[in-house]
Amino acid sequence: MNKSTLIALALAPLFFTACVAPQPTARVTSSGGPGIAQAQQERYDGPKARIAVNKFVYKAARGHRRIGAGMADMLNTALFHSNRFIVLDRQDHGDIMREQDLGASGRVTQGSAAPIGQMEGAELLVSGAVTAFSPDASGAVGGIGVPLGGGAGVGVGGGSSNAYIAIDVKVVDARTSRIVAAVTVEGRATDYVSGFGGAVGGVPLPFGLAQYANTPMENAVRVCIVKAVDYIASQTPARYYHVNQ
Repeated sequence: MNKSTLIALALAPLFFTACVAPQPTARVTSSGGPGIAQAQQERYDGPKARIAVNKFVYKAARGHRRIGAGMADMLNTALFHSNRFIVLDRQDHGDIMREQDLGASGRVTQGSAAPIGQMEGAELLVSGAVTAFSPDASGAVGGIGVPLGGGAGVGVGGGSSNAYIAIDVKVVDARTSRIVAAVTVEGRATDYVSGFGGAVGGVPLPFGLAQYANTPMENAVRVCIVKAVDYIASQTPARYYHVNQ
């Protein structure tokens, strides 16, 4: 075996590692209490907590504030599909109130008008902030990620371009204004993985994020939302899970 062959064999593992991109990952960078994986260990059909997504503020240096609104929409969807919450609409509640006011005006046929005084109140309010948004962050992002499925993507050897997003999420008791859970979640992906699973896997990207469809940024956003819902479900105190459908 000549010298050139030995060098080629020695470099082969490095070339393979460079060409295979890792799965989309997310991590919780500040937490406490039980592990976030407990929320999805088995099917849940018990009492739920009344929750509403209040707003998402966009604080990242890059991108547009519409991205924050899109993240709030996706979080609403993921909370609903988690089966742990009764999710109340606070993004379009103005339309609901106008419809009820129209019914009370007498201009709607009797029996078909939406009654006033039956809107449910939220016990928990979720608000968040997008603190970092980098569709093409070069180099690896620090920290150990937690794979959430989807399979590995194939990249181009010799380096990588990582999509990276970070969000701060807090859950507040609507009655006392106390924060009951707060977390920073990071999501990243090196390559686009089609058929990504999770609670928002099959939901199209909302306006403001649609331009990142079929890119690593889409996977980073989705994995970040899924991990945020896992954390919210596991860290919400048990006393809020008391409303039966």
